[in-house]
Amino acid sequence: MPAAVVLAGGGPELHLAPGLPNKAFLQIGGMALVERVVTVLRGSSSIGRIVVVGPPGPLAALLGSSAEIVPDQGSMMDNIAAGVAPLRNGERVVAVASDLPLITPEAVERFLGLCTGESDFYYAIVSKAAIERRFPTARKTYVKLADGTFCGGSIVLFAPAALERIRPLVEQAIAARKKPWLLAQLFGVATVMRFASGRLSIAELEARAHAISGLRGRAVLLDDPEMALDVDADRPENLAAIRAVLEPSLEP
Repeated sequence: MPAAVVLAGGGPELHLAPGLPNKAFLQIGGMALVERVVTVLRGSSSIGRIVVVGPPGPLAALLGSSAEIVPDQGSMMDNIAAGVAPLRNGERVVAVASDLPLITPEAVERFLGLCTGESDFYYAIVSKAAIERRFPTARKTYVKLADGTFCGGSIVLFAPAALERIRPLVEQAIAARKKPWLLAQLFGVATVMRFASGRLSIAELEARAHAISGLRGRAVLLDDPEMALDVDADRPENLAAIRAVLEPSLEP
């Protein structure tokens, strides 16, 4: 049974969550974002231990004994590593963002049920069509591939032993995401050109990541747009869509 690491770190976001440690503590429908995510994970029969990484004092006051708490380390990868540290060796881990207030235990179960085979990590993707059917006003960053147009879901399943090996690739990809020449150096010119033209397939992307890192990764296609609808200060449309679900009585 995998454990869960919930990422609730980061600094204050004055426009989105004034007076709060960070957006994980934003209240929607009478409950903080991170509290909702922890409640969902506790409601999943497939999740064991729950570790939350973030500011210890505020998290302890909010969550009590419902989760183990680890101090925020700064970067996303540092926080994942810190969340994994207290867990048993060999225990698979689900990493989840704290700003996904619409996820459900059923969606978590579906994701885990699709993580079959011997891959080192599994990452959720959601089609543009699924997002637009459920949340037509939402704004997401989509990637056009040969298989369709997708955005990332904010949930990943991985083997802890793979973390340090995949970390350099993730950090380089994040640093290069808006710099085509760095992407070309990382993934190869041919791969980047196929990606830019929308002709790169998911299988090709996974194969290239395997060639670079030696790890086997697999995309898990979900029909649960809630797994991708996060709270983003730069995208008020998403927050409005979330509030419409969790605070319907406040809608005009």
